[in-house]
Amino acid sequence: MAVSVRLEPSLLKPIRTMNPRLVSYNVEMTEVTGGTFWKAYTEAQIDGLEPVPAPDFSKGMAAMHQWYDPIDTANPRLIKLAKALGSCWVRVSGTWATKTYYDFENTGSVPEGYQNRLTKEQWISLLNFVRAVNGKLMISVANCDGLHAAHEPWNPSQAEKIFALSKAEGVPVAAVEFCNEPNMIEITGFPKGYTPADFRRDQDLFHRWVRQNYPECIIVGPSDTDPAAMRDENTPGGGAGIADAIKSCTTEELMDGCTEKLDVFSHHYYNGISERMAPMMPSAYTPADQAMSESYLGMAGFCARCFSKYRDKYVPGGEMWVTESGDAGAGGHTWASTYLEVPRTLNELGDFATVTNGVIF
Repeated sequence: MAVSVRLEPSLLKPIRTMNPRLVSYNVEMTEVTGGTFWKAYTEAQIDGLEPVPAPDFSKGMAAMHQWYDPIDTANPRLIKLAKALGSCWVRVSGTWATKTYYDFENTGSVPEGYQNRLTKEQWISLLNFVRAVNGKLMISVANCDGLHAAHEPWNPSQAEKIFALSKAEGVPVAAVEFCNEPNMIEITGFPKGYTPADFRRDQDLFHRWVRQNYPECIIVGPSDTDPAAMRDENTPGGGAGIADAIKSCTTEELMDGCTEKLDVFSHHYYNGISERMAPMMPSAYTPADQAMSESYLGMAGFCARCFSKYRDKYVPGGEMWVTESGDAGAGGHTWASTYLEVPRTLNELGDFATVTNGVIF
């Protein structure tokens, strides 16, 4: 039987004033450059009329990916719809960003050690999009074999190009994370043989460079999905998405010993895993008929509380940003694009706001 609940706004007491850009979003770097990403579901799969076939895990992530052409960030309809979301942060990052070469000289080639190519025209179009939607730009930068070997220190030769062009175009990099999901150190695109110690060395170098050259830029991190942080006796796993299924570093391994302090603490979380990887991680998968369950909806608040202790340790008194989140890791559920996703999103915003101030992407 349906139950009606009547709310009396006059009786509600404010908890805190939230960041006005609480509702923000990601644009994957691979969407800007063109590249591989999670295979699209068919209409029949979205409607629940066709099963999602189990991928051939022996072929790795490639079995679950397909090629996508670059999106048109100048599309008037896209800009109109995005602008309707209000003032926000626009984060251009993702695992692919770690391996992207900034070909602003238009050489037409990708040096060895990189995977993707970002042109000057593509980046200026993205900057124009950010400006048109009254957004603030956040990025992460290249840190792969093409830039340096694991035993060599990170250098700013690529970062300077994207920071300088963004500033020259009037849409400066207003916030930055060094890398996306560094805890998945073996698959996130880092130089071969990279270790947590190498990451700490390079993150300090990067943060020092930013503060010296672009002091107005907010330094955010570590941008991780720490499976160990999102687990207790009642929640066995799932909040870390793919990271729950692979070798992963802890937040402490990435941060303890760093000398350059963060301005904002960031992490990622998901409400579980999608149909694409459900055969590998069945305990982390939630079917559509459980989308309103307490265990599924409660993941947002649970993860916020788990990570708040790390925020208190590394950025005491600061905000906490969830710079990547969603209904399910591995590209989202079949029903992520339907109305069934709306209650989860609203609940996520509400639960998060009871724990901390910050932003959710």
